[in-house]
Amino acid sequence: MNTIRLLVTTLLVMTSTLVVADEAEAPVTLAPQRVTAWLTLDGTVSAIHQGTVAAQTSGRVSRMLVDVNDEVQAGQPLLEISSKEQFAAVTGAEARVARAQAQQVEAGRQLARFEALIARGVITRAQLDNAEATERAARAEVNAAEAALTQAREAYGYTRVLAPYAGVVTRRLVELGETVAPGTPLLSGFSLGELRVELELPQSALALASQPADVQVLLPDGKVVVPVKLTRFNYADSQSHSFRLRLDLPPSTAGVLPGMWLKVQLRQGERQVLQVPERALLRQGEFNGVYLQQPDGWALTPVRVGHCLKGQCEILAGLNAGDTLAPDAWARQQEMPHE
Repeated sequence: MNTIRLLVTTLLVMTSTLVVADEAEAPVTLAPQRVTAWLTLDGTVSAIHQGTVAAQTSGRVSRMLVDVNDEVQAGQPLLEISSKEQFAAVTGAEARVARAQAQQVEAGRQLARFEALIARGVITRAQLDNAEATERAARAEVNAAEAALTQAREAYGYTRVLAPYAGVVTRRLVELGETVAPGTPLLSGFSLGELRVELELPQSALALASQPADVQVLLPDGKVVVPVKLTRFNYADSQSHSFRLRLDLPPSTAGVLPGMWLKVQLRQGERQVLQVPERALLRQGEFNGVYLQQPDGWALTPVRVGHCLKGQCEILAGLNAGDTLAPDAWARQQEMPHE
């Protein structure tokens, strides 16, 4: 019984193998296919967030915490500026606030006493008005002292330069020990989280870039992404007569870095083409050919090949719709008799 089952299973496997082999070896009949026509341009990747951090206070650079090519997180300290002068300013501002608050308290008490005395006719109205003015001046002095304290604390905070966003340091513009003033450039960098592709759009293709869905960006790993935003400048370069086009990539697009070249495709419409499987092509050096079925057998026919994508190659010349080809050109060549 087991022997019979084994024979039946073997026959089924052999039959399935023959069917698959027959399907794989079936000739290919060409038929026009509708494909999307694309205009391919070159673009350069750049960072959306990039810039130079400058000093906002005066002092000497006391610590360098990062260097060129270091990756930093948002809010991470980049460098420190000597803070003795700024700290002294904070201490003095705090003392002035305390003094102003004490004067305000005393002025408030004096006003309360004068208000009680005016009801008994002990003091004049002019004396009460003077006490009220003194109390208001003391309150204003407190506000001014608190504002000066806030400013001093802000200047003290500027002695630690923080990263405005996560990114990479690209340039260091100061050295340890240098004296800086407000506005002195310190470090340059850019963010890797949000990138865009910039390219020059020819005037003849101006109508193609209308919305992100009509654009594809080809990544180095072969994947295709659609930009999340498309920005076209409304003026052309006076020399090249081309328009600048900016394409914002999806956040955190993998495998893309600023400075890279990427291919950008703009949808032009649809057209009919003849496509053959890549296995049906025989390529030797600069020769491209297929085995075309003729009444008396198979004939090696030269063809002109266009772009190949996902295992299908476009035939520009040499074949017509309805032609029948060998599915595997190399296998057919081995079966052909040779002199």
